[in-house]
Amino acid sequence: MSESHSYQMNILLIAIVVLALAIFVPVLLSVLKKKKPYTPPPLETPFADKEPLHKSEPTPHTELAEFTASTAVTHEEPTSAKAVSVDEFESKANIHQALTKTKDSFFGRIKNAFSNPDKKKVLEEIEEVLYTSDLGPKTVQKLLDKVDAELSNSDMADIGKVKNALSAQMQEILLDIHASQKDSKLVSELVKKQSDGPTVLMIVGVNGAGKTTSIGKITAQLAHQGFKVLVAAGDTFRAAAGGQLKVWTERAQNTNGHVEIFWPENVTDPAAVAFDAVNKGKAGAYDFVILDTAGRLHTQGHLMEELKKVKRVMTKVIADAPHETWIVLDANSGQNALNQAVEFNKALEVTGVVLTKMDGTAKGGVALGVVDQLAKPIRLVGLGEKIGDLKVFEPKEYIDSILG
Repeated sequence: MSESHSYQMNILLIAIVVLALAIFVPVLLSVLKKKKPYTPPPLETPFADKEPLHKSEPTPHTELAEFTASTAVTHEEPTSAKAVSVDEFESKANIHQALTKTKDSFFGRIKNAFSNPDKKKVLEEIEEVLYTSDLGPKTVQKLLDKVDAELSNSDMADIGKVKNALSAQMQEILLDIHASQKDSKLVSELVKKQSDGPTVLMIVGVNGAGKTTSIGKITAQLAHQGFKVLVAAGDTFRAAAGGQLKVWTERAQNTNGHVEIFWPENVTDPAAVAFDAVNKGKAGAYDFVILDTAGRLHTQGHLMEELKKVKRVMTKVIADAPHETWIVLDANSGQNALNQAVEFNKALEVTGVVLTKMDGTAKGGVALGVVDQLAKPIRLVGLGEKIGDLKVFEPKEYIDSILG
């Protein structure tokens, strides 16, 4: 091959290489630019194949968080598993002391009405006091009708007669529905204790009402009586709830009975927790299974549906479980507590009420409205910090405490 011909071939090869680079380099750069970094698939959980009960994220909703933040929680949760001392069960708290502010707010204002020289206006002033005392309009009307029907105009000048008329109507609302717990002093006497298998107690209510504290005190009291109790951490929305229950169960374990917490890892389905807990309670010959549930507002319909499912799945293990469904209400919430009770009862058919933080509240009158609206008994009232301060509700003492 001649020298000139060889030179021409080299030029041609260089041209081909340059052309190839001009064509393929932009294409390569475009591909690299579009390529996304690898994202690993989400980790599977034991219940990943099950349809979620709710579409929301498993964190407190804004509305719920706002309510919780605005609710004053005066009773602190325990932070360590300090052994329960005997004196924590020996409470001297009583409802007369706890309802001092309620008495001043309720009957104290009624007594002030009698300072009016125009006795015809006394009933009007009593009506105003009742409507502003967190009793609820239905209950207020019952009390007014009683006073109006039994007292003449001249009787309205006698505060003693007005007090007796109010007391009679309050007794009519409270006494019959609490007849079954008339002589009860212990938590175990308030439930339908099962002769075969565990008695299942489901606890519901909004965050901030004192639900976890109430469960801890109920558990400790049952253990103190010698019962074997399984506490299920069914509040899978709030990470701290399981930890608080664990502390309570460790403290209660130091009493006479046996207490254990059921708090499975990586289980975010509250219905699955309930189902497995009742299974464990049945297999392990526990006397009681107490199920905590996620706090949620009564206005959150989709989450109330979730609670219905939690209740429903337990029947697959024990046909009539839960045997009791108690709602925990904060006495300081007044009319809001009444609204919560009504809506939870519609969804779950509650069997009883635990009314917390009665000590120091001026809204203890809500107890009367709750019973009247629900036709359900108040099982326990919180009168202080000690375990023994969660006491069986006694309606006659309650009435006497309000009316003085």
